[in-house]
Amino acid sequence: MKVTKAIIMLAALLWMLPAQALTTAQEFLFSRAVSSAVEYDREFDYQRLGKVDGLRIFPEGYRPRKNLVDEVVVNKAHHQMFLMKKGKVVKSYWIALSNRPVGKKQFQGDRRTPEGRYTLDYIKEHSSFYKAFHISYPNRADIAFARSQGRQPGGLIMVHGQPPSKSGYHDSVQRSDWTNGCIAILNPEMDEFLSLVDPGTPITINP
Repeated sequence: MKVTKAIIMLAALLWMLPAQALTTAQEFLFSRAVSSAVEYDREFDYQRLGKVDGLRIFPEGYRPRKNLVDEVVVNKAHHQMFLMKKGKVVKSYWIALSNRPVGKKQFQGDRRTPEGRYTLDYIKEHSSFYKAFHISYPNRADIAFARSQGRQPGGLIMVHGQPPSKSGYHDSVQRSDWTNGCIAILNPEMDEFLSLVDPGTPITINP
């Protein structure tokens, strides 16, 4: 009974306090509540895990931005691909192209790799190769040119890993110029590429 009366009296006193005093008291309590340090626990980093209690919190294909690479540059003639950050090389790869590496892609079935500036726009979740990152070819100019010639521009150009292993071939050995116009690297390199490059990263493909 005494406790109940004390609570009622306290509530009455708080009600009679000026608004400013009540706000100050609330701010003090709030600061006490959030001032203690929060220890990072990797096991419960839900953004890293991508799920809470077994349920996905991001749509399929979503990956938090890493901002480790701001551009990818390909030099076809030298079979080189560079991952860049603020003008400096983060990583370089030896790449395979098709058996028609000279000249830019213009039409469906020409087996050539595009040249120009595009975007690595999405990661292909289900690929015929080990893993794949889509390049945004064709752009409007590519489509317009192909149509002006009565042709289709083609598409599905990727940076991808190796095909499924077959007899006499091991997927840790990069072959020379075997793709259909895509850019290929080894499977461990593809894992590294995906860990460094965000969707939306520009890619410049030079002759």
